[in-house]
Amino acid sequence: MLKLYPQAKWHVYEPINRDNVLEGAKLAFGQPVETQYKLENADVILSLDADFLYAGFPGFTRYARDFAKRRDPDAGNMSRLYVVESTMSSTGAKADHRLPLPASQIETLARALASELGIASGGGLQGKMAEHLAAVVRDLQAHRGSSVVIRETISRPRSMPWLTP
Repeated sequence: MLKLYPQAKWHVYEPINRDNVLEGAKLAFGQPVETQYKLENADVILSLDADFLYAGFPGFTRYARDFAKRRDPDAGNMSRLYVVESTMSSTGAKADHRLPLPASQIETLARALASELGIASGGGLQGKMAEHLAAVVRDLQAHRGSSVVIRETISRPRSMPWLTP
């Protein structure tokens, strides 16, 4: 196409994109990199509204395979999966411990988790959120270096799809 139309510009539209993920990576690493989770090495996995065991998630095939390797009781030490989500998902259906929360409260829980782990300051929680958080924090601290926390976010569309000659 570029040979036929050298002045053409390609525009991409993604109704659900990963702009926030890439912006977060730029803040953390100075460039937009894709996170690769090493689930085969994780004793504890915490998913915060991230349906990583769903076919639409980037890297799904690898993550499903690596997750399954650590879920075979005959293979040895099984991983544990905590899921906090606003809507039942493929990942939530496989969770050892699942906490349904409104989407508006997941960030609050994530901030409280960061505070409990000494990563950032945050506020306290009450009720089921506090009970769930306490169990997750104990497990993450007991498995420091062999834990994964996954938080996916989506953002608004970047541009509209068309090829402009």
